Amino acid sequence: LVLSCPFHDARAQSEDQKFEVGGQFTILRMETLSIEPGFGTPFSTSHETVVGFGGRVGYNFSKYFAAEAEFNFFPQDDDVKAGRKTQGLFGVKAGKRFDKVGLFAKARPGFIRYEKGDYVPTSGVVCILIFPPPLGCRDPVARTNFAIDLGGVVEVYPTKRTIIRFDVGDTIVRLPARSVAALDPDFPPGSLFAVPVASETKHQFQVSVG
Repeated sequence: LVLSCPFHDARAQSEDQKFEVGGQFTILRMETLSIEPGFGTPFSTSHETVVGFGGRVGYNFSKYFAAEAEFNFFPQDDDVKAGRKTQGLFGVKAGKRFDKVGLFAKARPGFIRYEKGDYVPTSGVVCILIFPPPLGCRDPVARTNFAIDLGGVVEVYPTKRTIIRFDVGDTIVRLPARSVAALDPDFPPGSLFAVPVASETKHQFQVSVG
């Protein structure tokens, strides 16, 4: 685990402690799309897990209330999972610090940037007229979308200068109409196609530890 270390030489659960800085590993569970075998256009969804890491800074106004900012990076470059992802969250946590543990709720709006958030037609390339079109006929485009993280935090204070933090939350992402990559099992392994989807709001389960 990466242990968060407060800037001040004070107990982590003390009211005198103001600033915190730390790092974390994080897991995001997101929905992906595939084409049903033997049918051509009906689609099915599944859930895939992506792993990332990041850092966080916070300011404690009191032992009950804090403001914080967090950035995470998900390095896996997978077409079906929208490529690499960058996440930024800025918000508050509120709850109660006890002697050795703290319990909080959190609400942190922000953004998530998908490196392959959309697939647009490749200019100057003539492709076979089938639906959905092969992914090779499309270029990936990055998209940045509004997100909000709602959930809970458990903090453990093993020493005066360290915090072990566990986050569980629902990362809600608002997505516009776009094209996403989908696998068709009727074609050779690795055959991907660009599938249009309507605008929607996604709920993505996210867990972090640091």
